Amino acid sequence: MATSYKTPGVYVEEIPKFPPSIAPVETAIPAFVGYTEKAVRNGETLLKKPTRIESLAEYEELFGGPPSQNVEVFLNGDNAFVRSQAESMLYLFDSLRLFYANGGGKCYIVSVGAYPSAPSGILAADIEAGLLEL
Repeated sequence: MATSYKTPGVYVEEIPKFPPSIAPVETAIPAFVGYTEKAVRNGETLLKKPTRIESLAEYEELFGGPPSQNVEVFLNGDNAFVRSQAESMLYLFDSLRLFYANGGGKCYIVSVGAYPSAPSGILAADIEAGLLEL
């Protein structure tokens, strides 16, 4: 409380006798589920095991880098853009890259499979199995 008062009146200063009853805890813990290049730590598989990481470098060490990406661009006869088509639908690495670029901290990763075994589309059963592990 301020020691110099600017207005007249009665001031009460309460002194707490007990420590705060609510311990500060994290209210949100981000988790990412998806396909990764690898999922190994010290020779042990991390497949479908929630793994805590604190940086993109740690992610790359345990889970590898981004998937190779092939993008086709279709042009019309005047070389004007018509449409594009990306071969991959695997966005876990990019999601993590943006998470850390925006000040992200610790989070959990659940790898549900490796890129080579990943189908051209994402299997809902794989993602559901990863979510159940959280």
